[in-house]
Amino acid sequence: MKKLLTASLLIALALAGGCDKSSPGSTTASGDSDDDSKGALVARIDKHGEEIMAGTTKAEARDWMKQPKHVFFKADPKQVAQFVEDFYQAGATQVLIADIEEHDGVQYGESLLVVLPKDPAARAKTFQVGARADTAFDDEPVSDQGQKYLFNGLD
Repeated sequence: MKKLLTASLLIALALAGGCDKSSPGSTTASGDSDDDSKGALVARIDKHGEEIMAGTTKAEARDWMKQPKHVFFKADPKQVAQFVEDFYQAGATQVLIADIEEHDGVQYGESLLVVLPKDPAARAKTFQVGARADTAFDDEPVSDQGQKYLFNGLD
């Protein structure tokens, strides 16, 4: 069930990211502005973040990545490790490998969940790292709208 939910969320995030290429603040054919669609994306990320936090398919990123049988489907482990360190240095409260699946004794990390700090300066730095991670992992960029989490798909 969680696998289906995760797949559905990732598909929804991918579709949301590719559906609207108009300029910021412009109105789409449905009458929604880009700001509204970004707000919806942030709401979906926070909702999925809460589900991850309540579930068991997560682990602290630094600890999880130390194990040789903990891998990623497509993401470069060195790149992920660097982003984990960058998020922590920027002030992230917690960085998790999330949506972990196990196959034949090997755990696959499917996403990165960053718990955002409350301090405005640390948030700004964390969002700067998040912008680079969004580009590296081909995710829809988000701005600070008071959300709790940043999310990057790693597969």
